[in-house]
Amino acid sequence: MCLSHMTDIIIKNSDFMDIYNKSYRLAAAVFLISNVIENNDELKTKMKKLSLDLVSMSVNLKDISFDQTNNLLRGIEKNALELISMLDIASVSGLISEMNGRVIKGEFQAFISELNKFSDKSNEDKNSSVKSIFADINKLSIENNFEKTYPINNASQSEVIKNNLSIKNGNGHKRKDTRKNMILEFIKGHNNASIKDIVPNITGCSEKTVQRELIALISENKIKKVGERRWSRYFVA
Repeated sequence: MCLSHMTDIIIKNSDFMDIYNKSYRLAAAVFLISNVIENNDELKTKMKKLSLDLVSMSVNLKDISFDQTNNLLRGIEKNALELISMLDIASVSGLISEMNGRVIKGEFQAFISELNKFSDKSNEDKNSSVKSIFADINKLSIENNFEKTYPINNASQSEVIKNNLSIKNGNGHKRKDTRKNMILEFIKGHNNASIKDIVPNITGCSEKTVQRELIALISENKIKKVGERRWSRYFVA
């Protein structure tokens, strides 16, 4: 196994452990909160089932391919958003305390932000790995054009992959920061804006991408949100 592949596995396992640890802690918190709910067994059962599913899906992240990762991450995100909705219902109905609901909801929003970072990193690693293969082939073809086959030096391949990942990750973070800054500046100038107000003013971004950046800004305590789904409004924290 080449050094670069071993490094990718170590990094992925580290990211997986972060997500898994957060998912089971969130599930444990939901179980504790749901245990105090009275006279609503349907809501309590639903919350516990979603929590167990959250942990199961997080465990499955460990052994799947790049192509399957994004689909599973979207499933985990959907599950987390459902749990946030259940917590909102329980809090508004007085079934759980407002403070408990607010705290665990904030943890779920931070968890979703981590999922999006993991998704972005998986896509960047996948693209960088493909680019590095072609970079090595081109380099060796020039140096050994008299050969029909050539050995790939693991050390040089590792360095090329490392350099490509560094450049790619740097550009990816710059783009994300630029998007977030654009969204933040728009909200500063248009307090109480809805996502329908924001999306047309952020060039080159889909509504889903804007939603991810809004979640990230909320987890960084730069903006606040009132309301849910299409009724959500955003303003500067």
